[in-house]
Amino acid sequence: MTCKLTMTLISESQEGRCGDDWKYELSVKVFSEGLKGEGSISVPKHTLESGAIRAPHGSPDPVALFSGECPTELLVRMDLTATEVDLFVNDVGKASKEIKIESPGPAGHKVTKEVDIAAGVRESPGLLGNKNSVFTLRVRFTLVSE
Repeated sequence: MTCKLTMTLISESQEGRCGDDWKYELSVKVFSEGLKGEGSISVPKHTLESGAIRAPHGSPDPVALFSGECPTELLVRMDLTATEVDLFVNDVGKASKEIKIESPGPAGHKVTKEVDIAAGVRESPGLLGNKNSVFTLRVRFTLVSE
């Protein structure tokens, strides 16, 4: 039995006082007895107000991460780099997260998993007090048996 794993960005948000100009990159690697696939999505600079939760800027297309023999589970490693864009010095936060996705079973079945990954970002230099933000990205992984 073969499977196909895709990644779709669902929403983006940021909460805090760093600023409203953001860009980010999400890189993903898929493992099952070694590296089985990888992919990434980069979203360019755009405005994202504090407290707003919205669809990802530019509506990036889903990314196919893996296609092949379906083991009992896949390990998915996510690495998020969120950047609050400033005139002189950008403020960057990074986060990593791992999830397991169980095999969907017989052909025609699927497993869907939505996860949030959040990166803390600190304003630099911190001359005007501590300004922090948390950038959160919601991602959907869909594993379909073929």
